[in-house]
Amino acid sequence: MADNTSGIEKILEKIREYGDETSKAVIDESTRKAEELASAAESESAAFIDAEKESLKKEIERLESQAEVDFSAVKRDRSLALKQEMLEKVYERAAQLLGGISDDEKLVLYRKWLHKYGEETDYSVVMNKHDRDAFGDILSAEMSRGEFPGHPSLSAFNAEISGGLILDFGDTRTDISFESAVESEKGKFDGELIKILFAER
Repeated sequence: MADNTSGIEKILEKIREYGDETSKAVIDESTRKAEELASAAESESAAFIDAEKESLKKEIERLESQAEVDFSAVKRDRSLALKQEMLEKVYERAAQLLGGISDDEKLVLYRKWLHKYGEETDYSVVMNKHDRDAFGDILSAEMSRGEFPGHPSLSAFNAEISGGLILDFGDTRTDISFESAVESEKGKFDGELIKILFAER
């Protein structure tokens, strides 16, 4: 019996030794494969990160370039808008300055315009309130005496203009207000005005 027990113990010992060796081999192989996988993953990760960095760098460069283009466009648009705004103010001021000439000068000017733009028909002459109150009676008397083409009459209505005349022929109108006169000149002197306003060289 003792001999059998000793033999079983030896067998068990061999089995344990084999198991230990097998386990060690499996562990070693698993460790080796895990290290290989980790190394491969690390390499792939590094390559991916490098590629992402390069892609991100290109995207940043593209965005910076686009930002410069956009900023230049915005700056140009703002500059153009500012110039246009300043020009509008200059033209508006020009109409106001025309409206500020003396009543005597206006009367002379309006007589010339009536001779030039009046037509051989009935029409009414519209002015702003100031001009109508200042010398409307004088022009009305001259119209009654037939000193101008056609049959003009002074309108009872006042126009919201800085000065000048609006000739109402019924179906059509001839606008020779100061605003219209300035409007017709817009664009002709923009370049010179911009050089003055913005000191361009």
